[in-house]
Amino acid sequence: MSKRDSQALIPHLLRRAGFGATPVELEYYQSKGYDKTLDELLHPDRAANDALDDLIAAQNFDFTRVEDLKRWWLFRMCFTKRPLEEKLALFWHGHFATSNKKVNNPYAMYQQNLTFRKYGMGPFSDLLLGVSKDPAMIVWLDNQQNRKGSPNENYAREIMELFSLGIGNYSENDIKEGAKAFTGWQTKNSTFFFNSTQHDSSVKNFLGKSGDLNGDDVVQIVSSQPAASQFIARKLVAFFVADNPDQGMVDDLAAVYIKENGNTRSVLKALFTHPIFMNDKAFHAKIKSPSELVVGTIKTLQVKNLDGDLTASMSRMGQSLFEPPSVKGWDGGHAWISTNTMMERFNLATRITQQKFDALEGYISPSQMVANQGLTNARGMVDYFVNLLVDGDIPEPAKTELIKYVSSDISGKSVAAIPDDKLLDAKLRGLVHLIMTMPTYQLS
Repeated sequence: MSKRDSQALIPHLLRRAGFGATPVELEYYQSKGYDKTLDELLHPDRAANDALDDLIAAQNFDFTRVEDLKRWWLFRMCFTKRPLEEKLALFWHGHFATSNKKVNNPYAMYQQNLTFRKYGMGPFSDLLLGVSKDPAMIVWLDNQQNRKGSPNENYAREIMELFSLGIGNYSENDIKEGAKAFTGWQTKNSTFFFNSTQHDSSVKNFLGKSGDLNGDDVVQIVSSQPAASQFIARKLVAFFVADNPDQGMVDDLAAVYIKENGNTRSVLKALFTHPIFMNDKAFHAKIKSPSELVVGTIKTLQVKNLDGDLTASMSRMGQSLFEPPSVKGWDGGHAWISTNTMMERFNLATRITQQKFDALEGYISPSQMVANQGLTNARGMVDYFVNLLVDGDIPEPAKTELIKYVSSDISGKSVAAIPDDKLLDAKLRGLVHLIMTMPTYQLS
């Protein structure tokens, strides 16, 4: 099994455990090495995030407006010092797919997002309990209507089918009994409210356990099932490693889940040090989600100005934050790619490379970037951007064509150097655009 060396693996880790890195961040992590980098990512509380907090405070976001909420999360993903914290929150958002289109309460969605950060790295049972008491989830899956004598089965079904066990690992009776356990779990004034007058205190029989079970009991029971270890491990591998998870890897992570009582941090450590994750075949092998594409572009090209259309662009690519398409979340993988979404991905490349906010400033200045590197010839410039954007991972003939493009004048004639600064700027913007529209750039 071919494995890249530690230094080459760090960009791969940062794309999967985060959204890529700025050149400064990459240099910092490479100075630490793979093991210490991973340790820092797995312990986000150790990284000070004061600069992000100050930046977000300056935006004056209104958390009662869903568009502001989307932009708030985009800022977090782009400028956090805790990338795995944000990436894992995105994973849990897709796992517990809750949409504001039904909840109709952006502040409740904000609270749920904070729950993912609070419990996301710890025991899965703690996260599942937090989500079960989450106001947005209670509204989303109708537990507000789950009352003694008239149980609503939606949450009891989904906590097993979609959140912990998967189809085939529970019975219809488990759903009915689980629903009784969750009766009275409601929300009031945007907080969890246990309505004891609506709770069914009868004896329930759920997944082999019997007694006056409540929602806390159900969470503990499902979290400790062998099926839960397989289910959560498979979802994590599909999100972070490969769309079609290797069963051996799933088994390895499931064993860690069982040994460590469902501790997500321990499972992730095993995932990011697993031979399959570190194998050459995993490198540039997953289609970037819209979040990964947009945030990765912002970070890699060191974009400082985020205009209000970026989250809308992500939505047009198929990923509207806080508005997953169904209770199953986003399908991911090849579902990200269609004629319309590819056009929007290319539109992003055009916007990033060509848009200028005024006569002097735009998203990026490729000319300044190459000047900072002291580059004066076409090959050096192409090598720089190819390495920056796709880790040098393009065929040599394609690189040759890019060099020809940069080293030709406006008529297409080959020249040793382009003396016109405006033409060079246009060429370099075109170069970045061409790389961003290559197949490799769509992969993480």
